[in-house]
Amino acid sequence: MEVDISPGILHNTALQLQQRNALTSGFVDVVADYQNLLRRCKESKIRNVQLEKEARELRAENATLQQAAEQAAHAAVSNEKVATAESRAKQLQEELTGVYKEKSRLAEELVAASRQLQIVRDSNEAQARELDDLTAKGREMRVRIKELSDALEKEQAATGLATAELQARLEEKEAAEKKAAKLENEQAELSKRLVDLKMSEIERMNEVNKMCEEMMTNARNMERAAAASAASSSQVGRFHSLPAGSLTGMVNGIMAKTKGALMHGAIESLIPDVPLRSVPSHDGGCYTLAFDRSGQRMASGGADKVVRLWDACSGHQTGTLLGMTESVTEVAFTCDQKHLLAAGADKAVRMWDLSSGRMRHTLTGHTQKVCSVDCSPLEPNRAVTAGSDRCIKVWDLGRGFCTSTLFCLSSVNSVRLTMDGFAAVSGHFDGALRFWDLRSGKLANEVAGLHTQQITSVSIGLRTGAVLTCGKDNVVKVTDARSFQVQPAMSAPGFTVGGVWSKACLGPDEKHCAAGSSTGAVFVWGTERGNLVKTLKEQGSAQIVQAACWSPQGTPLVSANKDGAVTFWQPTPEEVSHQGHPGHHLHGSRHTH
Repeated sequence: MEVDISPGILHNTALQLQQRNALTSGFVDVVADYQNLLRRCKESKIRNVQLEKEARELRAENATLQQAAEQAAHAAVSNEKVATAESRAKQLQEELTGVYKEKSRLAEELVAASRQLQIVRDSNEAQARELDDLTAKGREMRVRIKELSDALEKEQAATGLATAELQARLEEKEAAEKKAAKLENEQAELSKRLVDLKMSEIERMNEVNKMCEEMMTNARNMERAAAASAASSSQVGRFHSLPAGSLTGMVNGIMAKTKGALMHGAIESLIPDVPLRSVPSHDGGCYTLAFDRSGQRMASGGADKVVRLWDACSGHQTGTLLGMTESVTEVAFTCDQKHLLAAGADKAVRMWDLSSGRMRHTLTGHTQKVCSVDCSPLEPNRAVTAGSDRCIKVWDLGRGFCTSTLFCLSSVNSVRLTMDGFAAVSGHFDGALRFWDLRSGKLANEVAGLHTQQITSVSIGLRTGAVLTCGKDNVVKVTDARSFQVQPAMSAPGFTVGGVWSKACLGPDEKHCAAGSSTGAVFVWGTERGNLVKTLKEQGSAQIVQAACWSPQGTPLVSANKDGAVTFWQPTPEEVSHQGHPGHHLHGSRHTH
């Protein structure tokens, strides 16, 4: 196969290859070798043509000589001429053989050059394909570099925004610290004033008691005088017209009202006897209950992913809040009673506006189920959450933003904010009770081994700050948040905690507490002596009681079981009237109404 490529084409091809791959000079050597091979092939072709021409001439001369030899033989040419001709023919034959050998050698060189040329062509094609691949990769890399540059610009912009936001938060933190210092001073002043007020109230109570005793003495003397002389005077007659003992009852009523007016902040916990209502509410079980600050409204949540609102006085449902995608583990009202928060097993906390029923925020950040949520007793925009991811998060509800995260050594089953909002108390899987300083984000104190098994719930009293805990070891305990002293444990025969989220509660007077049992009963203890006061159980009910919650008004006590029923417990009317407390009468009147 003959190949004829002009040097100009080869030169142009070399220039093109050099332009396509400016990073290497390998094509120059390849093209130079290729040109040398073509030159040698061309010279071989020219030499071959010359040899063929000489061979033809020799063959023609040989034929002529042979013809002459034959003619000479026929013409009886002399032997000398014949010998000379034969010698010449033999010489020509040897030269022709040499020419054939040279032609064969040149043909072999041409074949070898053709093979080398094919190898060079294959190498050129491979390098061209590799060059195309590299060019394509280069385009991809340029596109990727552009994408990364755009992403870097966006990241830099986001970093700038985050830096600005962080600076703003640092300023807010400084302002909050100043405000906190001011509030601490104000709180210290208020505490001092409160102590002075309490002392003056005690003195007034002593004076009132003394006055009441004098009135009781005078009343008894007047009753005896009226009985001895019914018609001695008109004034005595008027007293005689009253039933026997009525003056004493009147004085008792005045004394009770006077004491109630002086002790308006001390609402007692009425011990319930009978269920007011038991309402099936949550399919699959009810896990949590919570009252708002007024005690007029209650919320419940459970396995059906629904939060239900209740009228706490009548025990009737007033509305539902939707939006959860998994079970509701705990609910809490904000202190201004305008919003409600619900923690869920879907790793999120949702916040609703109670006036419209619309969802306002979805708080995300936990990596596992959120087990507990609580709102600040003083700040409506402050809340705290805890979950199985061993994290406690503090939230700004106004912006729906996490302000800080505390990392724990054990899963957190329950968390509560203290009255001042600067500290949090958490109950853990390892049975420890931990106190956190939210201003520094550090652990302030720890009561290790409070329970031998995991703590299922934590409740804080708003009057004394007592901390009530319930554990899987079937024990309920009260811890003093100031001295960290633990009061005697409370338990009872037949009391067994039904689940890892079983919730106990403190009464508003903090002298009583209640917890549900896996036997279907609700146990009520006195916290001062740790004695069992009452056991409440509906007839025919054996479902696990998972939550108990006491109204801030002293009644009702509400429980929820694994069957999803919510039960409202109240005292008998005789006990309500026997207490003689103004707050009790008001609350009881709402029930009768």
